[in-house]
Amino acid sequence: MHDFDRRDFLRGSTIAAAASTFGLLVPPHAASAPTLPSSPQWDAGRVRHLLPTVSDSRVLVKASFHSPLTEAPVLRVGSTTVGGRMTDTRGEFWQFHAADLKPGRPYTLALMGNRGRALCEPWSLATFPAPDEKPQSFRVLFYTCAGGHEAFGFLPPAIRNRLLRRALSFAPTALVAIGDQVYWDLLAPENGPKMGASPAAERIAGKFDRSALVLGSDNETVLKRAVEPQLSPVYGTDFRSTPVFFMQDDHDYFDNDEATDEVITFPPPYFSLQLARAPKAFSIPSSCPIARARWACHGPRPATGSAAYRKHSARFATGG
Repeated sequence: MHDFDRRDFLRGSTIAAAASTFGLLVPPHAASAPTLPSSPQWDAGRVRHLLPTVSDSRVLVKASFHSPLTEAPVLRVGSTTVGGRMTDTRGEFWQFHAADLKPGRPYTLALMGNRGRALCEPWSLATFPAPDEKPQSFRVLFYTCAGGHEAFGFLPPAIRNRLLRRALSFAPTALVAIGDQVYWDLLAPENGPKMGASPAAERIAGKFDRSALVLGSDNETVLKRAVEPQLSPVYGTDFRSTPVFFMQDDHDYFDNDEATDEVITFPPPYFSLQLARAPKAFSIPSSCPIARARWACHGPRPATGSAAYRKHSARFATGG
């Protein structure tokens, strides 16, 4: 996947698809258009972004807040209450994992602060059917390569959010994002100098210290400045009632899959693995094993070989 192919896709075929498939016409001045509100009928309160996933018996929610929380929030799922677990080191990002739920059942969810005060308006989310059930229909929204910082020529988050909300109007049962949620290449000989290793990137986010850990150091600040503009404003809280499943590809490891006589970017070095794992911990529901895995629920798992790079063969639209 090369930067040229990605930009050509974003600037050309995505806009054309928006106009023809999604019925959206993106005007020339759309790049400077303000971010559209998540939903005029739903109060996001202190919540900046909200992404859930489910299985037949579990719910996993990742959430971030406009300002850090000093005490753990709680999530009510029907009559079940679960405490939040901080996934960064500063209280901006939290996850909530509820188990032993009934399959195929809608639940009312409510996020509350430590004193029982609502952090946002309640919302609904349904578990998947039981493994032995046969749903009459199951509509999945597939797409790929939604990441990219607009400073590097990618579509503004407002337009990507508009495309996704148009897709939501078709009422998908679930969303599958097939890789490249983040573009901030660092070591790749071709892409690095144009992205994460560029002077513009350093002005936007700062510079990584590859000799230090990612979390709990200045690297965490740099990471959030680089990644969050590519995730939170793109999804916001619009998918709060739609289970999401995110895959990772090469750019999610902060590099393009490139090789020269001097540099080979994959397999990724340990620092790149840390960079790839952090957005999954912060923002994206990942994987929690369940006894019956026909309906997968992705949540936290040990940082072992599961984080190893996999080149996905399934590509949609880009072929990159």
